Order: sequence, then C-alpha cells, then structure tokens
Amino acid sequence: MSIRSMRLGATLLVFALSARGSEDAVTCSIPQSPRKIDLQAHPSPFDGVAHTSVVKVLTPDSIEYTPRAGGPASTLYRCGQHYHLPIESPQGCTDEITPSPEPKAGNRVEVHTVYAFKVRTDGCDRETLGCCEAGPFLVRAFSARVTAKGTDEPIVPPAGLPLAEWSGSTTGPDKEPAQCKPAAQWSFRLGCDFAVSEAQLRHFKHADPARPVQEGPRVSKDLTLVTK
Repeated sequence: MSIRSMRLGATLLVFALSARGSEDAVTCSIPQSPRKIDLQAHPSPFDGVAHTSVVKVLTPDSIEYTPRAGGPASTLYRCGQHYHLPIESPQGCTDEITPSPEPKAGNRVEVHTVYAFKVRTDGCDRETLGCCEAGPFLVRAFSARVTAKGTDEPIVPPAGLPLAEWSGSTTGPDKEPAQCKPAAQWSFRLGCDFAVSEAQLRHFKHADPARPVQEGPRVSKDLTLVTK
C-alpha cells in the first residue's frame, strides 16, 4: 500500500468517525427511548426511587395516569399492543441477545401495551400506533421468555413491582439516523422470569425490530425505580 493510499484511508476513517460522532450527539426536544434499566449496573442508570407508580389500572383496557412531576390525572385507553425481537430495553437478563429473527421457545421478547387519551376505532391496525390518536401516550412494557407450551389467551401486562418509569418516546427502528420520535411515558415491569407462549405470539402478524438503546443527552433524567 502506498503512503498516499494510507493517508486517504486515514482521512476517510476520521470522516466516518466524525459523522458517527455527530449522529450520536444529535439531541431531541423530547427525551428518547429505549434506555438501559439494569438494576445491577454500576453506576446505576436510575435517577431516583419512588413507592407509587404513575399508573393505576382501572379496567383491562384502561388506566389512570398521574404525571410524577405533578398535574391532573388522565384516563388513558388501550390503543395497541406489539412485541419486539430482540428486546429494546436491557435490564440484565442472561438471554436478552438472540440471533433468531423469529420467535421460538427460549428466545426473549419485549411486549409493549400502548395507551392513549383518545383512541381511533375505524379499523386501524392495533399492532401499530395507528389507533393511538391523541396523547398523553403511555407504554406498559415487560420482557418475557418464549415457551413452546402455554395458553393462547391475549397477553396481559404483569402487575406488581419493581417498575422502571421514565419520560421518553415511542420506539421501533429509526426511519433516519438519530431520529427524534414522539413523546411517550413508560412504565416497565422489571423481572427476568415472565413468560409468553408461542401460541400467544401467533396472535401478532410479526415481531417488530428493535431500536438501538438511547444514551447521554438523548434520554431523560427522571428514570425512577418504583419499589415497595
């Protein structure tokens, strides 16, 4: 390789790293999701601790959302549900990384149940956010191991504590580098022992791909561990 070629290669490498750095540095007016929520991580990603969730379940299809920062409570209604493979929000479970693009026994998926203040009922696709018409929007999420056997009943978000709750955004693959997605509140049930069956996942048309973990100035400073 000639000295000229080496210099050209070095220049291209510096340009590529600079472009990647500028992409990572892009901030949004709305904090983004997903994010790391590992209880065992050092330093901890959590900004605070609380003993009350922002979510109160009213019926199987409705919740009451009370902003942690203050303000009136809102009744939100279920407007969609989908799942991601691989998972989006790492919490330290041993099987979070999976090479399989299709759900099968032993894989780990992340289930999102979405709620909105106003819901469309005109035949929109409830595996997308198309039925979620007006906010505030809130996502109740959890990750689960896929089992070969089990019920085929609809997936219900697990109750209980601990929870990771934060202000963030919708997720899913970016349409452009470092995209800024719309606002959504999050209530994530922590735990590695939940399960969903292959039969339950067959109710969905497909798995949604994962969005990369958001970090630094792209995430909020209100990640709260809700515990007893």
